[in-house]
Amino acid sequence: MQGNNLQSSVRRKRRKNCLVRAKEAAVAPNLLNREFSAAAPNMKYVTDITYVPIRGAMAYLSVIMDLYNREIVAHKISTLGDASLSVDVVKALRKKRNLHGALLHSDQGVHYTNKAYTETLRKNGIVASMSRKGNCWDNAIIENFFGNYKNEWLKPRRKSIHSLEDVIDVTETYLEYYNKYRLQKRLGNYPPVQYRLENFKN
Repeated sequence: MQGNNLQSSVRRKRRKNCLVRAKEAAVAPNLLNREFSAAAPNMKYVTDITYVPIRGAMAYLSVIMDLYNREIVAHKISTLGDASLSVDVVKALRKKRNLHGALLHSDQGVHYTNKAYTETLRKNGIVASMSRKGNCWDNAIIENFFGNYKNEWLKPRRKSIHSLEDVIDVTETYLEYYNKYRLQKRLGNYPPVQYRLENFKN
């Protein structure tokens, strides 16, 4: 390049933005501490995000599970993997339940350490809890749910899933099946919704 009197363009490091992102990242302690049970609904929740490949893109599924009966109480499906995934699913649950004082456990991913998410929790009086970094066992219950969702439902139907609409249709059907009909040994062979109705009276 010197022989031909050429000079390459160099992209400057954006150190300021990196510092801003670091300051915005808010990590909460692991308050759940693998205690995956609750004495009543609306006390402890876990949340996470998984992805489903579709033609030319990716669909993302964000869910919140109530640890009292392992019921999926809120969810969002989108092709956008931004902060709205984690924020909107909390807002959806807020419309159904008073979340003040409830514990919501997640991993330390960017969806849960960003300012929009932490502010949403703070404004609604939700107590944040996060897994230790790189430790999937601290949120094993939701990981297990996603495993069942993919193995029981998505894999047998993978040839028919091509678009976001397909993912929405398949997922909505599975969530209804999971909450209302899928028996769980840990719940005395009740499905989540029936277990709540049988064992908890408002």
